[in-house]
Amino acid sequence: MATIVIRSDEANAAATALLFATRDHAVCLLGSPLGPGEHDFSFLGNQRTVTLRSVEDLAATGPRVGVVYAEGESVTSGIESVLQAGPLDLLVIVGGGISAAVEATESARSTGFDRSRILHVGGFIVRGNAASVKGEKQGVLASFLADGTPESVEELAKTTFPQISIGQGYAVALSSVNAMVHVPPMIFNAMNIERGEQIRFYVEGFGDSVARLIEYLDADRLRLGAALGVDLLPVGVLLDRYRGPEYQHDGSLREKVNAYPPYQSTKLPSTFSHRFLAHELRSTFAPMSALASSLGVDVPTIGAAVRMGEVLLGEDLQSEASVLAEKFLSLTEAKYFSGT
Repeated sequence: MATIVIRSDEANAAATALLFATRDHAVCLLGSPLGPGEHDFSFLGNQRTVTLRSVEDLAATGPRVGVVYAEGESVTSGIESVLQAGPLDLLVIVGGGISAAVEATESARSTGFDRSRILHVGGFIVRGNAASVKGEKQGVLASFLADGTPESVEELAKTTFPQISIGQGYAVALSSVNAMVHVPPMIFNAMNIERGEQIRFYVEGFGDSVARLIEYLDADRLRLGAALGVDLLPVGVLLDRYRGPEYQHDGSLREKVNAYPPYQSTKLPSTFSHRFLAHELRSTFAPMSALASSLGVDVPTIGAAVRMGEVLLGEDLQSEASVLAEKFLSLTEAKYFSGT
């Protein structure tokens, strides 16, 4: 079993920590949802009790894994925190799109951590919070941020995180399901957000027009991936893969989202600064727009979504996005989407 140090304040990170503890890993969560000690929670409908460790209680031997959530949280600070807890054999970055790949690479350079031991995972891999572990995603895209990953490290990744599917490098950065399903409802429900309407984000807030916008955004994304030399999976395929067979739905994209049980209780955010809009634009769509501009690729819907997001947020996203795009291009040129 591994020693796992997780840094995040996300509810899903708490569920992840509890899940790994049920598998007899020694788990330490650096974040606000849960502290060290015994915790009672619902595990897939059954009551369980597990113990989370403090940093001081972690064993000095055996494989060590660090997990940093990048969904609106600082990757740099997260990496610094898990490295302070002790040396790592594997560092996992969860979500964060293009910005996470760039920030993790820069942090590795500044700390001397081997990039070939950094695994970028496409999004949340466990559903739930500190009170309930509701389920695991399946087949979540993942890739190492450099070639030369030792076989022992890749095996550690696969055995510790059975939810992942390791594939082409940097494809993960261009395949954020969260960005695809979060930004369109935030734009099309702008008036409801301003009014503080407590509608369900993925149900009443997710109609056919939202689904059409996602399809146009996805067409732009796939075109950008092709220009970079990688075949990206369509968003509908990613949704089906991540959910697993028990949640498969043969209907339209809207129906797939509306009917998904874990989505039923999520409420529409009350501010545009919520990560559903601000983070997803900064981490994914704004850098994609800048990348497309550099490569001469036509992505009109992504560009329009970014501009609408700038209007709602009242700020410019292009300057930061251009820097991220330039740095990301340098990464892809060094590795150029080689397979693993």
